[in-house]
Amino acid sequence: MNIWYINPYAGGPGVGRYWRSFYLAKAWQAQGHDVEIIAPSYHHLMDDDSGKAGCQVFQGVSYRFVHVPKYKGNGLGRFFSMLCFGFSLFFFLVRLGLKKRPDLVLYSSAHPFGYPTAFLCAKLFRSKILFEVRDIWPLSLVEIAGFNKFHPVVIALSLIEKFAYFSADAVISLLPGAKQHMVSRGMRAGKFRYVPNGFSLDDVNVSGKTEGSNLLDDLTEFKSQGDFLFFYAGALGEPNAMHLFLDALQFFNIPDGLSVKFIIVGKGEQRAELDARCRKLGYDFVLFYPQVDKAEVQQALCIVDVGFFVMHDLPIYRFGVSLNKLYDYMAAGIPVIASYKAFNDPIAQAGCGMSVIPGQPEQLAHMFREILLLDDAVLRDMGMKGRVFLEANFEYASLARRILENN
Repeated sequence: MNIWYINPYAGGPGVGRYWRSFYLAKAWQAQGHDVEIIAPSYHHLMDDDSGKAGCQVFQGVSYRFVHVPKYKGNGLGRFFSMLCFGFSLFFFLVRLGLKKRPDLVLYSSAHPFGYPTAFLCAKLFRSKILFEVRDIWPLSLVEIAGFNKFHPVVIALSLIEKFAYFSADAVISLLPGAKQHMVSRGMRAGKFRYVPNGFSLDDVNVSGKTEGSNLLDDLTEFKSQGDFLFFYAGALGEPNAMHLFLDALQFFNIPDGLSVKFIIVGKGEQRAELDARCRKLGYDFVLFYPQVDKAEVQQALCIVDVGFFVMHDLPIYRFGVSLNKLYDYMAAGIPVIASYKAFNDPIAQAGCGMSVIPGQPEQLAHMFREILLLDDAVLRDMGMKGRVFLEANFEYASLARRILENN
């Protein structure tokens, strides 16, 4: 089968941070399929700010890049780049399809502006079309960004959403509780397939170091000094709610005789603000590091003691969560502390850590202190439960097969 996987935020080794498309493509190739990942020449999750061009192969996976204008921040420039991708995609896919027609077109809705083009080309080449929903648009704009439901962008996205749910041969959702909403927007119930984010066994024990990074050296030194290390790796923007983590630290008292460090690795528009707040409050045990390669994150997770993350309490999470950082922690076999509330609760399902609902900073601080006092054997048992749960439910080879069921 010849598969086109169109993802406006596609990442991978040497491309960018969001690796789902790369892992699925590798799995499909191993299962005997031909795969082309189609992405814009630039998006804000890319490793290289200069962008990409043409056709390039990364670790055996073919990427084709559609030219779009670059942008900075989260304003009109980003929106214009999204629209350009949707319009440019048509001519790009027609030229590609004339060389070798696809059997299956999968459009991932990091944003949905390119879906009508993908649908049109799928019909032109008599291919099946799948719609993959990572974020529910336009509901995310309304409930997270605060857009008015009558805003022109919201109305346009709503029309695309209804058209996609109605016209796609199947709808792939990363969120387990989204089916009812999608049915209410015109999807036939039998089209729904829940296929969450996952992890790749190939990531385990991969070594690598980002040029100029001292993260691994510092972590090794901290451990040699006897520090207990809490670790966060991910974006540092408003949706990631890391200011709520700092709110909890005012209630956090380090037990006598213990030394603790919170390691924060990532980039985002709130990084400087969070760092400045820590310096102002004297939180010298909170250390910030720039974003590093995924292989270095995997190595770091083998050194630290506990992974953590925090989230807002938002209505959109009633459909569930599918968090790459959580799966990274589970894959490393370390316990997890989190503040979140969602349709699903993978930490409780796995028994791999502790969680509290958002808006309870004292309880979050208490959990940080409580896990510090647990025996090493208990921590290892928690971590291994997460790893076992992950392997049973979220390995990409099985997720790739699930997407192609009945196709």
